Amino acid sequence: MEVNKVKSESKTTKLLKKGKWVVLLGAPGCGKGTQSEYLMSSDFKFKVISVGEILRHNKSTIVPGQIKTIGEIIGSGLLLPDEVVTGVVKIELTKMESLIGLICNQNIIFDGFPRTIGQAKALNELACEFNNSIDYVINFEIKEDVLFKRILGRYKCSNCGRIYNDYFLPTKVSGVCDQCGGQEFSRRMDDNEDSLKVRMVEYYKNTYPLIDFYKKSNTLYNVNAEEEFGQVKNCVFKILNEECK
Repeated sequence: MEVNKVKSESKTTKLLKKGKWVVLLGAPGCGKGTQSEYLMSSDFKFKVISVGEILRHNKSTIVPGQIKTIGEIIGSGLLLPDEVVTGVVKIELTKMESLIGLICNQNIIFDGFPRTIGQAKALNELACEFNNSIDYVINFEIKEDVLFKRILGRYKCSNCGRIYNDYFLPTKVSGVCDQCGGQEFSRRMDDNEDSLKVRMVEYYKNTYPLIDFYKKSNTLYNVNAEEEFGQVKNCVFKILNEECK
């Protein structure tokens, strides 16, 4: 599998031992979360800031200046205000640094963030604040019909968290988790057709422009997310090992 490399310049100003700060970009259901989970356990030992997971854990919180909760806005498929999401990321970075020390030397993945140009600019500022920069933006390209099946068909084991899909990766035994034998499963609150249609409109309106934004900064790499998981994983590894210069 070849990497569609958009970078036009090699990086020549990297600091010694500077950690790799990576943005995973792409439409809902393109596989960002799956790849980030693997990278956590790889030799890169990435720390992952999954903004979506953080927000879902705080779904009952009222959004400042509104009467709706975080969960209600996410469930409808709409995006939260930039300042709310950026604030969450800064809190998470600060918390991480207080626990493990200087995070400029850590490999970090930003999953589900940024989703707007405003958030991307804020992330650049945050990276500078923590003495790093965003040098890798991996854009997962995938057709819309495949996305719909991935999203509407996905579910996970409530016990161990393993992810399955009705269309592509069902359990070997119906209703029984392959990994732990659990028999209770759950689906995300925004994984429904009405919400998905709104999310895709939001994606094309607010997030898709990030492709050009990062292309201009020479940090964008495109990969074909419709390939088998292992092939996509190998493609990501080539990028992070800088084999695509």
